[in-house]
Amino acid sequence: MHTPRHFRTDDPAREARLIRENPFGLIVSAGAGGAGSDDGPAGGIAPVATHVPMLRRPGPGGPPADDEPLPGTMIIGHLARINPQWKALRPGQPVLAVFLGPDGYVSPTVYGSSPSVPTWNYAAVHVTGTVRLVDDRDEAWAIIQASVDATEAYAGTDWDRTPSVQYIGKLLAAIVAFEITVTEVRSTFKLSQNKPAETQRRVHASFARSRHGRDRELAALMADMLDLSA
Repeated sequence: MHTPRHFRTDDPAREARLIRENPFGLIVSAGAGGAGSDDGPAGGIAPVATHVPMLRRPGPGGPPADDEPLPGTMIIGHLARINPQWKALRPGQPVLAVFLGPDGYVSPTVYGSSPSVPTWNYAAVHVTGTVRLVDDRDEAWAIIQASVDATEAYAGTDWDRTPSVQYIGKLLAAIVAFEITVTEVRSTFKLSQNKPAETQRRVHASFARSRHGRDRELAALMADMLDLSA
């Protein structure tokens, strides 16, 4: 991912926080596997991507802290076994995991000046790493449990899974769990850093008063990262 200098973050904890708060990501690999779907327009292997829940692997003491560096740690998740993408995932193969934070359209009307053009503010983290398919049932079960723990904790719904444990166990045969060892992290936090302070405040205010929840999330991120007063 290309990131202009002024849209880079110097705080890796922001990248980890974005992953934690936006666990429904995209795993991208070099070929789908099976069904003859690997041929690209030039006869090569076409990339394939699947939207899946992913999270950092928790340790014995629980989820990793946001300030723990991402490189060298693990991202875990799972694919549906009916999805042919998993068949092309070879041990040690590089894959890309994409996590998208809040995003929103910036209309030229917000700037209050002319000439101007529309743009899009957003935050995203790209994690590159090597993949390992999990063929141990107990480990796959632990990954599912960790996924439930993380998402339920974030949702705050306090779901009691006890009556459903046996049912979930039966579904293990229908999924393929995976683990990504993180080797590189790239991110873009495009939040109007290249604009004058007054323009930043205008953009922030526009998002803050929007009826769209994602816009208001973006406003909160702008306020935090750019130190904008309410």
